[in-house]
Amino acid sequence: MTGGSKSSTSVGGQGAAVTTTVDATAEPARPNPLWLRNTLQRIPLRPAGWLVSPQESLVWIIGLLGAGACVVPWFARGWLWFGLIATLVTLLTCYDAIALWLTREECAPVLLQPEKGLRGGEGQTIQVSFALAGSGRRWRRNDIRVAIMPATPASETAIRVKNDPQRLRLAPPDSPAGGSTPPSATDLQLWPWTADIALLRRGLWPGLQIGIERQSQFRLWRLRRWFDVPVPLRIEANLRPGRQEILRSPVYRMLVASRQTPWTGHGRDFERLREYQPGDTYSEIAWRSTARRAAPVTRLFQWEQKQEVYFVVDQSRASALAIHPSTDPENTAPRERAPRRMLDLAVETALVGATVALELGDEFGLVTYADGAKAWLRAGSGQSQLHQFRDRLLNIEPLPTTADYEALFADIRVRLRRRAYLVLLADLTERSISDSLRRGVGLVRSSHALLMTSILPAHVRPAFSSREDLKSDQDVYAALAGDRENQRLAALARQLRQLDVQLRYVPAEKFLRTAVEGYLENKREQRL
Repeated sequence: MTGGSKSSTSVGGQGAAVTTTVDATAEPARPNPLWLRNTLQRIPLRPAGWLVSPQESLVWIIGLLGAGACVVPWFARGWLWFGLIATLVTLLTCYDAIALWLTREECAPVLLQPEKGLRGGEGQTIQVSFALAGSGRRWRRNDIRVAIMPATPASETAIRVKNDPQRLRLAPPDSPAGGSTPPSATDLQLWPWTADIALLRRGLWPGLQIGIERQSQFRLWRLRRWFDVPVPLRIEANLRPGRQEILRSPVYRMLVASRQTPWTGHGRDFERLREYQPGDTYSEIAWRSTARRAAPVTRLFQWEQKQEVYFVVDQSRASALAIHPSTDPENTAPRERAPRRMLDLAVETALVGATVALELGDEFGLVTYADGAKAWLRAGSGQSQLHQFRDRLLNIEPLPTTADYEALFADIRVRLRRRAYLVLLADLTERSISDSLRRGVGLVRSSHALLMTSILPAHVRPAFSSREDLKSDQDVYAALAGDRENQRLAALARQLRQLDVQLRYVPAEKFLRTAVEGYLENKREQRL
């Protein structure tokens, strides 16, 4: 039997949500003076609902009154004494409920927000600081339960609170040393606590929700209140494993770390004319200038120090494919994160590639597509461009449509006039997209350098190439089907190679390094 009400914005299914808090403290929680002087910004939380319900003690009292009502007819004037006792219990219960309701605003939670806000990377655990704020005017030695939970059902897949329920005992502030007068009753006191939040999935999610449970003075009623944190929680892709993998790449070390290895070939930016020298090729001779001067003249080119690279990220239904990358043998600690999808892998690859392009001095941009181009970010350089790049990929999610490469490359051909690298990151193993891919590639192969990297499913491999035992007919048929699929993908890669387009099928654990190294190798060879 529950008494009370909730506002229209109250959280209806909070009982099923994951409620977490910190372990109960042995000593009463006392206000820390350092928190009052802390530079952290104190943000009040928005009330979201409330609920008043009886405690077990009130249920036992009502049960005892019912049992007494069955016995009082045996005694003289039993009903008179029973009515007197029931009246006293009713008045006491009402007084306890009214006193609890009048003091409901005595303490409220606040968020102690750091300077950078609530943010972190996938797989990380952050500490979020809260505090109970009150004036200390009517402090009693009362314990309060606090709980932290996701604000929406969607955010339950993105965050997980790692603490256990906590019970805080709010004690009055201690008197200052030397027998001086205590602080004024109007001074704001803070009782802080910290929660550990595990970040599971990339995105910008609604803030957390705080639940507070207070008991009445005679322990007959409990008051539960919910508060919404107005600050959103920003979870970014974790680029540290990808950056560590790229740092091991010899191509990266040659271009970025050492910067001493000369590039092969010659650039496309015209520098000047000079007289012909033995060893110059016919393609380097300026024939019109030679005809005007009646002497051989050679054109000199310089390496393009600033080139454009666009990362083309697939967000069609194929990008929702769940992948299972191999674990890093150097990192034995378990990583906590949501199941990885092809889109998550493409986003991490694009972000790592953007950081590499920033170090090389190139201009980098972004194109996302499904049944056509969905979002554009013009190529640029600098930290501001990297922040815009990261923001565009923060909330990207798969769309329930099939990729249309003919429409995508037709749009790219119209919008991108300057020759650039197009690093396409997608799952290109579906049979339904092969024709669209071949037709679309023909539209941009002469105007851009197209580099495509696709994930290779585990079952696609040459027949009987693995050492696993084939114990049944189904295993043999599966091996033959994987061989046929491998032949089809190899034939598609050869057809695109004839069009001067690179298409590589690699396992999930090699996807990021292969895609970024492909861009670095083509830049070193000055393919543009």
